[in-house]
Amino acid sequence: MLEKITGQNNSIDLIDLGLMRISGKDAKQFLQGQLTCDLEEINAQQSRLGAHCDVKGRIIAIFRLFFYQNDYYFLLPQSILPLLLTSLQKYAVFSKVSLTEVSNDWKKLGLYGFAINPVLKELGLQTAKKNGVESYDQRLSLSIPGPILRTILLVPATHSIGFIEAQFELHSINQWHLFDIMSGIPTIYPETSGQFTPHQMNLPEIGGVSFNKGCYIGQEIIARTHYLGKSKSRLYRVRFTSPTLFLPGTPLLDAEQKTEKGTLIRCAKELENRYQGLICLQTQAISHIIRLGSLEGPIVNFLELPYTLN
Repeated sequence: MLEKITGQNNSIDLIDLGLMRISGKDAKQFLQGQLTCDLEEINAQQSRLGAHCDVKGRIIAIFRLFFYQNDYYFLLPQSILPLLLTSLQKYAVFSKVSLTEVSNDWKKLGLYGFAINPVLKELGLQTAKKNGVESYDQRLSLSIPGPILRTILLVPATHSIGFIEAQFELHSINQWHLFDIMSGIPTIYPETSGQFTPHQMNLPEIGGVSFNKGCYIGQEIIARTHYLGKSKSRLYRVRFTSPTLFLPGTPLLDAEQKTEKGTLIRCAKELENRYQGLICLQTQAISHIIRLGSLEGPIVNFLELPYTLN
């Protein structure tokens, strides 16, 4: 299945992603004190996953942060963008920064498969590299790490990308979500905002947390978990069979102890009546029978992640 997917010209309209721009002379300093990722690692050639947390170290939003033409941009689900914007604005009043949603200013297209590199070159962009950013003539490509070669192409809304639409087979946004799950990349939605720590979402394992950058909102609790303790719940990849989709925030129940042990973070259809998902589950429960939604719900079967948990 993957050989067929990666060998074709494939594209996805990333209709559920939003963009927020942060500009101003204090932008870098301001964000360094707000986010889990290190702003020193983010430049015109490199993006990073990161999170914005509350004072208790709970994640408000997860995003990909990149730098373009002297401004920083957050790329994240459109549904969670207002919560992130509101939270950052509470602190922005003390800095010379401006936060603006620019979702409608850009077309956002996901490209995947081995055939994407010739297309990037045709656009004046280089081949995809891990977390790499390339820009040319108001076009940007953001390389997304994982088992599938893929990149996000950003083009101003006024520009045409007709030749890509003509050459590439267009697929559902569900396919992009499935690739994120296969890559072990979590997403926070409004239903789950403020509930989980970075360690529960495995953000340190995928480069979303820096432990060398200094203070930021929630840093003390996050660092204490990292150096002095161990998170009692982690992110796991699973598969389950169901005639319907389950929403983020759906509880996971231990069929043996008949108690709630975790939460569904996200899921996507793999085949008819078969889904993959990312769940946050208490580590002591992974050897038990875990059901989704209720004690009569589908059983989740654990799959490998593309990285090792610390």
